[in-house]
Amino acid sequence: MAVFDYLDFGPQVIASEVIGNEWWQWQPHGDSRPRAYDVKVVVFKQVSIKEVMQKYPVNQGMEKDYRYIDYEQASTYLDDRINENVIEDVTARLQETKRKIIAALGE
Repeated sequence: MAVFDYLDFGPQVIASEVIGNEWWQWQPHGDSRPRAYDVKVVVFKQVSIKEVMQKYPVNQGMEKDYRYIDYEQASTYLDDRINENVIEDVTARLQETKRKIIAALGE
């Protein structure tokens, strides 16, 4: 397992397709005032989602918000967005995320 920040998967406009919205998952919408939500993304490989959720549980009271994505889905998403190469800095961030995933979990 490897833990990342939400923005490591790009801006909400693209990342929401695989990890949901950038705001707390227990809220129906984001705050009306700009706010940084500390949403983490757990990429996992060769373990069950149940194990991942036990190790990284969502806890509203402690503002612990985790999104879970398996290695294959994360790789496909990152490869697709990197190949689109729409915005240079976003592409660079996604490439770095992919590199970190491979370093942590292998290919």
